[in-house]
Amino acid sequence: MTSATPAPTRRLASLFAVIGSMTGMAMFYGYTGPLLSIVLEDNGVSGALIGFNGAVQMAGVFIILPFLPFLIRKLGPARLMMIGASVALLTILLMATFVDVWLWFPLRFMMGAAQSMMWTTGETWINHSSDDRSRGRTIGYFMSAVAAGFATGPFLQAEFGSVGWLPFLVGASMIGLIILPLFAGLRDRIETEGRPSVRLPQYVRLAPVPMLSNLFFAMIASSMMALLAVYGLRLEMEAGSASRMVGWMGWGGVFMPLLIGYLADKMDRTLLLACFVGFGAVCAAILPWVADMGAWMAPIYLMIFGGLRGGHYGLAVMLIGERFRGADLPSATVVFGFMFGIGSVMGPAISGLAIDIWDPHGLPLAIAVFYLVFLPLPLIAWWRRRQASL
Repeated sequence: MTSATPAPTRRLASLFAVIGSMTGMAMFYGYTGPLLSIVLEDNGVSGALIGFNGAVQMAGVFIILPFLPFLIRKLGPARLMMIGASVALLTILLMATFVDVWLWFPLRFMMGAAQSMMWTTGETWINHSSDDRSRGRTIGYFMSAVAAGFATGPFLQAEFGSVGWLPFLVGASMIGLIILPLFAGLRDRIETEGRPSVRLPQYVRLAPVPMLSNLFFAMIASSMMALLAVYGLRLEMEAGSASRMVGWMGWGGVFMPLLIGYLADKMDRTLLLACFVGFGAVCAAILPWVADMGAWMAPIYLMIFGGLRGGHYGLAVMLIGERFRGADLPSATVVFGFMFGIGSVMGPAISGLAIDIWDPHGLPLAIAVFYLVFLPLPLIAWWRRRQASL
């Protein structure tokens, strides 16, 4: 492949491979996120330490991201994602063998490096295989498929529980869902002419809205992944219902991206991002009442919240794809991944402290604050662009 958009047949094969693999990856992390948190909670680990344990997983991004542009060009995206999946398989089996929060710190660091290797490569591959006319719809399909995988994970975890080897073996079996679709893309290469136009840190200055959007999205999403099931337990929900909260949020991300993709191809994407962030803050403020909503209203609310969260991420990916081309795209996507890594470390650490300081409602407070701190940036960017066009 060259830096140009691939031919239609090859483009469809590429999108099938990467979206299928990332759907399996989302299922794996949707399953293992609540599983690992509940296992630690059952072993008497504090909310703060559970949060820090989840944060260390995402710190693994920093060890691999600087090498990804070279590795993507050298190995191809499919082979690189296969390597990441193999590392994830090794770590989940080791965590099943050694159930100890301190041993899990280095193991989750390894898992985070594998996750970053797969996810950032996949984001680059999708944007490379998309064209501007249909980018919104393509990312919408991608987000819906990934959300379905992510949503399925917590429901499976609720069924298999958190005791013994079986839950970990189920998680390990999901690695096959990550690897198998990648065989359709083994011939793909992301080869770009020339060199990146700027050094890596400068991409934040060139595209501050999507870069910082991914930072705050990561703070929110990783806090939810690490602590939402714990929050449900502290609201005196039973363990299966607490895990399903994560799943219901995931199912909200299945349908919302289809609407997002349509709207993103019709209106200003920065303004749309601001709308999703603002409504996300409102949903976070409502979270303390989730246990009182009943069997019907709680899933509906969580699906809306999850859909808004998915839109937040999807729009940031679109903004990166429309802003950068050629040799800049892999480098910009790496910085995009760095921002996710930073946010994923900060989010659970802050939220874990918050849930211990104000038990349990420090979690929704922290999430709402994350949204509100970011909200002015897309609004200001949209307003400036609007004024410049008058």
